[in-house]
Amino acid sequence: MTMRYLLLCLALFAVTPLAQAAPRELTLFPDASLIEVEVAAKKGSAEFSFPLPIREGTLRVKPLDSSSTIGRVELFPFRTPDRLQKELDNLTEQKNRLEDRLKALDTREDIFAAAAKSQSSKAPRKTKSNPDPLTSVRQGTDFAIAQLEAVFTARRRTEQELKKVVTRLAALQKTALGGPTLRVSVSPATSRIRIAAILKEGGWTPHYEIRIQGTGNAQVTLAADNRASLPDGYTVSATAAALSAGQPRQTYPFSASGAPRLSTWQLPVEQEQVTAGPLPAFSLTIKNTTTLPLPAGKAALYYAGEYLGTTDFSAVAAGASATLTGPK
Repeated sequence: MTMRYLLLCLALFAVTPLAQAAPRELTLFPDASLIEVEVAAKKGSAEFSFPLPIREGTLRVKPLDSSSTIGRVELFPFRTPDRLQKELDNLTEQKNRLEDRLKALDTREDIFAAAAKSQSSKAPRKTKSNPDPLTSVRQGTDFAIAQLEAVFTARRRTEQELKKVVTRLAALQKTALGGPTLRVSVSPATSRIRIAAILKEGGWTPHYEIRIQGTGNAQVTLAADNRASLPDGYTVSATAAALSAGQPRQTYPFSASGAPRLSTWQLPVEQEQVTAGPLPAFSLTIKNTTTLPLPAGKAALYYAGEYLGTTDFSAVAAGASATLTGPK
């Protein structure tokens, strides 16, 4: 009896994490990002807060159980927490004051620069009220220059303070860009649903690896690069298909080792010139012999396995050629 009870407990422990694990997926297209999550309802209501803003008109909610019915669907806009909003307002006001101070310092600089120039250009004239005109001119010039030095110091300190405020403000604004909250009524009360929507911003950018050996051919690999911050807790993958093509045919997961490689081609190379020295340089023309256009992005060049730098990669239509020079 004890052994059977122990085996039952082990089985329950093994199954429970799988039952509770709700898939959260983020698929990056060349021009958009698709977010898909599964949510279990409680007491006939399911809620989910999107990590980022979504495009209007792209929300879809699907029941995962054949006997389930979706009722009312409500989407509530993201609301910045009061404490965060207060700090954002304070930082914005502080930023505006510092920018006003810089404008005032510019005016003071113009005034004292003009005063210093005026004093230094004066023709000294000895009078009863001014028996030593040279000393008076020197004192006036020194005063104007001292005021200018004070303006320069104040501007430097103000610019440093403004930089800190702007950096802090930008960091907080990122945390204030949450997405809306979705609330769905379902029946039965414990139904499961799948939610999908397109994010307002996102998608991968093309990054090419171009490997040459001086043989007249290049191995060109297209990878899906992503510089934007991604929400935690999501399985992230990329697809070569555009969003307009519909559901992606094949996806490639991002991993800790880097961006996924989507395609590799052997393309002909002409006018190849490479300098693999202390100051590397390269120039080559690649012809796109594939049936697909190659999108614009960044490219890293490798010659005989040695990395020589990166350069811009212009969009190349099928059958067309592009010249790459670098590094840049």
